[in-house]
Amino acid sequence: MTEELDKLQQDLIFTLEKSLNTAKQEPFHWKFDCATLDSKHLKEDIRESEEYREMLKKLKASNGPMLYWFKITSNHTHDEIRNALTAYKSTPNARASSAMRKETIEGSRFLYVGKVKSNLWGRVIQHLGYNKNVQTSGLQLYHWAKEIGLKVDLNAVPFIPEMADLMGLVELKFAQENHPIIGKHS
Repeated sequence: MTEELDKLQQDLIFTLEKSLNTAKQEPFHWKFDCATLDSKHLKEDIRESEEYREMLKKLKASNGPMLYWFKITSNHTHDEIRNALTAYKSTPNARASSAMRKETIEGSRFLYVGKVKSNLWGRVIQHLGYNKNVQTSGLQLYHWAKEIGLKVDLNAVPFIPEMADLMGLVELKFAQENHPIIGKHS
């Protein structure tokens, strides 16, 4: 039994090291000023829009597992962000929104940490608030962050395909280290 566990440990270490070395070389980064999010994308396909076409094309080209996070770049406090999202969640016909952490660590500039096994481009559309299915949970930035003029950076790090089933652990550890305001990571 020990021999099998030793091999498993070595395989996992090798996969993680290989993936992290690859991820360091190919990060994605985009800036969003939520005040400029446009209502036209609620009706028109955002994938065809001039402002998002290049970003979504790059994300589609890197279709494997990814760790991603939204980092706050404006001067909004945790309370301002929490109050805006809480107010939105209580409106009639509010879209499904990401969970709010019970407690936040003041000083953290991380809004949200997430992971996907594939298709980050679709998840980004959900987080922006433009997904056609209103029951799919996400940040829904258009619907509440636009109002307060929140500015965020989206960072995404691709991992090798072998990491797909381990992404939950990577997300959890990253979130525990960075204390995002939104999302449940326990």
